[in-house]
Amino acid sequence: MLNGHVYWDAARALERLGGDEGLFREIVQIFLHEAPKHLAGLREALAQRDKDSVERIAHTLKGELSYLGVSGAARHASRLEDAGRNGDFESAAGIWISLENDVESLLQNMHRALLQKTSSLSPIQPSGAH
Repeated sequence: MLNGHVYWDAARALERLGGDEGLFREIVQIFLHEAPKHLAGLREALAQRDKDSVERIAHTLKGELSYLGVSGAARHASRLEDAGRNGDFESAAGIWISLENDVESLLQNMHRALLQKTSSLSPIQPSGAH
């Protein structure tokens, strides 16, 4: 994470997919569609103190983030999954804020990546990051 924003190496994600630009775009578009639903589900589960839903949704998000190579955000999802499993809603609240910020930043970065020509991808950093 740089300056409070998620660092996502889109070129590495493409490489992990064997350089298949079509598959890369499809996976990114699926994440762009599903991630907001995951966030909404987590927000609701936390508000209702539904530990099973928190654990399940965080686990799903952790897997997706790991697959995309966003390790920092995946760690936050893993910590939220553990908090849900343990019913630790006090810790979950703080972790949730970090995870939500990570995913929102990642979504912005992914939108930018889809606007670029995929073969020219470089690591995606937030605007103004050094």
